[in-house]
Amino acid sequence: MKIIKFLTVVSLVFLTTSCEDFMKPQLDQFKTEEYVLKRRDDYAGILYNAYLGIPGRADLKYEAATDNAVTNTDGTASSRAARGSLNKLSNTFGDVWANDYMYINRLNFFMTTLVLDYTKTYPTPALFDTDASINLQKFFSLKGEAFFLRAWYQFDLLQKYGGMGVDGIAYGFPISTKYLTVNDNLDLPRNTYEECALQIALDCDSAAKYLPLILSKTAGAISDGLVASSGHASAMAALALKARAYLYAASPAYNPTPSQAKWQRAAVAAAEAIALSNGGGAAVGFDDLLTFANYINKTKLNNNDYTNKDSFFRGVINNAVKTWEQENFPPRANGNGNGLYNPTQNLVDAFPMNDGYPRGTSPLNAYDPLAVQTNRDPRMDLFIVRNGETWAKLVPIATLAGGEDAFGSSVKATRTGYYLQKFLDQAVVLNSTGSVTTNFAAILLGKPELYLNFAEAAFNATGSLDLPIAGTTTIVTPQTITAGVAYSYTARAVLAKIRNRALGSTTADKYLSTVTSANFLNLVKNERRCELCFEDFRFWDLRRWATGATDLTALNVPVYGIYSTTVPVEIRSYKTPYMPIPYTEILKTKNLQNNAGW
Repeated sequence: MKIIKFLTVVSLVFLTTSCEDFMKPQLDQFKTEEYVLKRRDDYAGILYNAYLGIPGRADLKYEAATDNAVTNTDGTASSRAARGSLNKLSNTFGDVWANDYMYINRLNFFMTTLVLDYTKTYPTPALFDTDASINLQKFFSLKGEAFFLRAWYQFDLLQKYGGMGVDGIAYGFPISTKYLTVNDNLDLPRNTYEECALQIALDCDSAAKYLPLILSKTAGAISDGLVASSGHASAMAALALKARAYLYAASPAYNPTPSQAKWQRAAVAAAEAIALSNGGGAAVGFDDLLTFANYINKTKLNNNDYTNKDSFFRGVINNAVKTWEQENFPPRANGNGNGLYNPTQNLVDAFPMNDGYPRGTSPLNAYDPLAVQTNRDPRMDLFIVRNGETWAKLVPIATLAGGEDAFGSSVKATRTGYYLQKFLDQAVVLNSTGSVTTNFAAILLGKPELYLNFAEAAFNATGSLDLPIAGTTTIVTPQTITAGVAYSYTARAVLAKIRNRALGSTTADKYLSTVTSANFLNLVKNERRCELCFEDFRFWDLRRWATGATDLTALNVPVYGIYSTTVPVEIRSYKTPYMPIPYTEILKTKNLQNNAGW
């Protein structure tokens, strides 16, 4: 996509400063605001600039601060934060508050100017196309993208800074839906968590109204097919984000007085998205998931292939890179890997047996602690490099004590006995001679997460594995009018799609049919852990599942490797499940209340 940076608007909406010039828009060297607002590419560039803040990959520093992983040195932000360095004066992980508000304010500026005026020769702010019909289609496409991107950055604020105040009220962030300048009141209080969730949902609904349900290679963003739309928002992305926001709002950490109505709302939002996820109409979306070979696939995540129907929204494509591989290959794999993020024994133990039974409980398949991959869920061997595995031209990996890839063999070697494999391309060559790179794009909203969101919400809403969430959904977009798509899904049936995809066939899971209500929620949580590991979910899941500021048991689980079952690799020391509002913002304002514990 063409990115035009035309101005720098308020970089931090709620910053107060004596330097008024800092708050004023700074025009590009050669383009005036009047010029930019009338030129198609420059004007669209205001919106497209907001895509620059979309992650190009999962942020693994958060994963390594949970019981899923560690870094190979305890001096990283992940390790220091998990061991207690996270504090209200300095967020070890870094803060996104200013950046998110910068993009929100730019989007508000764009949406303020993106209005139709039928008294003009052409009604759109800029002439996007000389064909009047296409011109309007492009207008509505940009409008939908703007609503989605604002919802995206709002959710990022809610996820990272939402929490319980000392007054017992769950708060989110100060909602801003108008373009703010230095002349506006910038000292705004935080809205409640519920108000923020509703605002995100409203923007998602608005985005879905204007965007194509699913992007296609032939159609692009508009029906004439002139726009390459890979990486742009779609209505499905908006519906999936809405379901995620409602799931968070129903979670115990932000829903202290348990509300089944909020769980029901989250379940319905996820069910509606599932029903439409294959394009609506007769193609109701409740189906088996793509195999991992097709879902986690380099070709299906690039600019020329739209057939990954299980991916609703992905990050910016990283072309011809070897960043992840350089970061995470074992030190001697294909030349000088850094082995940074190491899966824990805790995570390895979480994967079930290949018939779905928890590790060591299968009546037919024995568990061998000396060959952890035997009779196990194939995801474990697909996501994690373990001892004895052939990986990245190393035959075999040797991580047992004294091995060539074991702890102590190099300053970059694993601390746990495991290396990361998920999303890595083992064909990459790191050394300078014969260098081989790869293309990569992170899946940011996908059908596996949507299924898991539904299973959790539906069970909490009904108290049953098999009581359906049923209804009918209708969506109208510029390209698609879908009327009366009926759905009727149960928590158990939807979870079965995740588990059977993992195990390799629709009949592989022998355990789920035996599960009762008493242990179903724990099973769902474990499935999220296994399925979504290293996709930046675990850190936030553990926090939203906490029942209050003093509920730290799940967050502070010691983590282990293969070298000892009694001596932890790291001990966690979090003080509260909630993250602190940036202290600089607290100092600058009178109305921001921090989260409990800070």
